[in-house]
Amino acid sequence: MALQAEPSKKGILSLIAIVALMILVTALSNPIYEALSGKDGGVTYTASNPGYGGDVVISLTVKDEQIRSLTVQGDSETPAIGQKAITQYNETVFEELSDAYIDEVSTHLDAVSGATITSQAVAAGFQEVVEQAQAELGQASH
Repeated sequence: MALQAEPSKKGILSLIAIVALMILVTALSNPIYEALSGKDGGVTYTASNPGYGGDVVISLTVKDEQIRSLTVQGDSETPAIGQKAITQYNETVFEELSDAYIDEVSTHLDAVSGATITSQAVAAGFQEVVEQAQAELGQASH
């Protein structure tokens, strides 16, 4: 005569908890990885143009046809003029474009008074990255 053990409630609940945990970990692993690594699946476009003191780099990240990140860096620009203009672009113009749809963005930027060369580098780089994104997304949607 064979003995057959009945599963205990504790054992069944443990098994259910383990299966639920495995499903949860699998479902959340990619979003957690993206959040922790900064990789949200967006596409980043960059352009570099000569400013007054060195290269001015524009980075534009687009996901689902929306701007997720838009920044300008120019560490070699003069602190009182060029870097001040860069800060102004990042904190005003580029912040306002956050979450805008890329196909609705104009490539025109106003210059910052007193920072003509830096402003020209920012404007040229901004135009490049926006046109790159618009062209790629335009091709993808056709």
